[in-house]
Amino acid sequence: MNRRVTAYWWAASLLAALAAVGWAIRSVPLALSGTLGAITVLAGWVWQRECLTNLTYTRAVSQGRATFGEEITLGIEIVNDKLLPLTWLHVEDIVPTSLTIRGGTIDDAVSRRDAVLHLLLPILPFGRVRRRLTVVCDRRGAYIFGPVRLESGDPIGYGRRTARLGEVDRLLVYPKVFALEPPNMASRMLLGDKRSPSILLGDPSRVAGVREYRAGDPLRHVDWRASARSPSLLVRVYEPTTSLRVATFVDLHGPRGRGKIPSVDLTEFTVAVAASVVSDLSVRGIGVGLYSTGTMDGHPLAYAPNMSPSALADMMELLARVSPYGTMSMAEVLASECGRFRSGISVVVIAADFPERTLAAMADIRRRLPVTSVWVGNDAGTPPPSRTVDTREEVAYVEDWKQRTTVELAR
Repeated sequence: MNRRVTAYWWAASLLAALAAVGWAIRSVPLALSGTLGAITVLAGWVWQRECLTNLTYTRAVSQGRATFGEEITLGIEIVNDKLLPLTWLHVEDIVPTSLTIRGGTIDDAVSRRDAVLHLLLPILPFGRVRRRLTVVCDRRGAYIFGPVRLESGDPIGYGRRTARLGEVDRLLVYPKVFALEPPNMASRMLLGDKRSPSILLGDPSRVAGVREYRAGDPLRHVDWRASARSPSLLVRVYEPTTSLRVATFVDLHGPRGRGKIPSVDLTEFTVAVAASVVSDLSVRGIGVGLYSTGTMDGHPLAYAPNMSPSALADMMELLARVSPYGTMSMAEVLASECGRFRSGISVVVIAADFPERTLAAMADIRRRLPVTSVWVGNDAGTPPPSRTVDTREEVAYVEDWKQRTTVELAR
């Protein structure tokens, strides 16, 4: 038995002895005091022993994925399925410290990642308590709610019992996506298939017409039905198609100098700019890939350019989960990934700072592939010189970027 249980039994034993003495000497006040005291102590022991029996705690977020700035509901339900009431119940539920939670008491001094939601309330016999809190998704990332610690005990709070429930809920908040002004960034980029001379292949599903056969035409393109009605051999002509692909590189290390802008906020803004560029290109039918100096579960972030219908959703999830704390520099990422690219791919580099090593890597890539830079303008970073890239864009950092819906691309 622990010290508090031993104290219960000692107190109950002494009070029972006092009651026995009172009854022995026929002292009614003494006997009643001892008897009632012993009953009260035993009731307190039973109370603290059974307070968490048949007590259930359920937590649920209204959705597992949310867009930036969206408000979702955090629902909590506590059920006391027994005859014994709880005069007090203290709930300590772990919640993310980065998200704004309204409707509860939050202690955010626990750690950098975790805060504690405190609930202190009584529950009647067979009672049910519901709480609805609002979670403002104002920071991208993957978040965990839980585990939870429950504590209750006797009415005076001397004897206590605790329980820890390991169930957790998960929430993924996507990065903010701006509308780019002016729109259609692709029209201002030097795309790979437009820069390099190449034969545009035809789409066999899209026939534009027929023409006379020329030496070197594939026999499978001969239109035999049309040739039967013509004095010469005819071949089908297809509509030309291109496969524009863009590899987007995002530097999350930020400037090394000390600027007025907090580095964390600048990094989050850079992620939002990258998400906006990737989204703008994807919705225009361009195959987009994503690479970064950040990491996913300790591994470099690398998503090859493709035009899969799920590509945009996959890249948004990667940008939601990516950690900015990677070991590779942007120059190293560019050198390791771009060496595998063939002609026809354009490279977009998004960064808040373009040091000499990054510029040198971009110059080497530019000998084979077109390069576009997007500088996230700030007071500590260095923009790339216009002569080092084919196309240069700039997005200026603004303090109220979380409240904005558009950002301006300037040259």
